[in-house]
Amino acid sequence: MGGFDGLKIRRFSAAQSIADLLRVQITNGELPPLSRLIEADLAEQLSISRTPLREALRQLESEGFADRLPGGGLVVTGINPEDVKELLWLRSVLEAAVVEEVTRIITPAELDALDQRIEEMDLLRQHPQRFLDLGREFHDALVGLLGNQRCQIVLRQVRSHVDRYWGVTTARRPERTDFASNQHREVVQLMRSGDALAAGAKMREHVLSEAEVCLETVRSLASEAGRSHEIAG
Repeated sequence: MGGFDGLKIRRFSAAQSIADLLRVQITNGELPPLSRLIEADLAEQLSISRTPLREALRQLESEGFADRLPGGGLVVTGINPEDVKELLWLRSVLEAAVVEEVTRIITPAELDALDQRIEEMDLLRQHPQRFLDLGREFHDALVGLLGNQRCQIVLRQVRSHVDRYWGVTTARRPERTDFASNQHREVVQLMRSGDALAAGAKMREHVLSEAEVCLETVRSLASEAGRSHEIAG
């Protein structure tokens, strides 16, 4: 492979790594909604070169994590209730289909492994961030069992957006952890019974019921932001 091609690959790898890091910071709230993404500041904070950073920011913009201002520059995408509704509807459809298909092929040992993940979640209900991580792993395990890489990629993109809202919701509604854990258990029980349609329907119900809680929280945040803007004005 020529030196030029090798340079392009290294630059792409660096940009991808930077995009992954910034995406995590946006998801966990370290870079809050509507905060400016200033190249010079980010390059200094992260001790990185401006060229791969610029490429990473373009990637985040294309993925919907950053918005370009009319006068130039980028900000972290704001919290939008309509965006939440669309994302969670899409996630509910995809994950229900995943559960239906996986129910038809899953083994007893794989079902036991899912139950083990739920037990771990039960032990960490008082630790919201770790609970969210385990919930993510539970859903990832399901789509992993399907073995459809395209589906994995699409769901990963959808979830990375949804995670921004889940983190906020869990912080404000800690009782959500009990509800989520119990619904995961019901999904696995239906899968164990071999009822693929019922298991898929339960997963869709799970995602949509979580969506209602999430939407309630996001609307509250949007209202608070509006009041703050009026006061500042």
